Amino acid sequence: MNNYNEHKKVRRIASVIYILIMGFIVIGTTLSEQQKSVAKNTEQNVSMP
Repeated sequence: MNNYNEHKKVRRIASVIYILIMGFIVIGTTLSEQQKSVAKNTEQNVSMP
């Protein structure tokens, strides 16, 4: 039973790490898309006389 509890703890830690990594990727992608959108809008506004 002790071995089962150790494996359960390792699986939980791995799950938390996985969720953190996926959250980092999603947030990074979202920020990147927003930055591209802002840069594109700024470029359009500057090019218009």
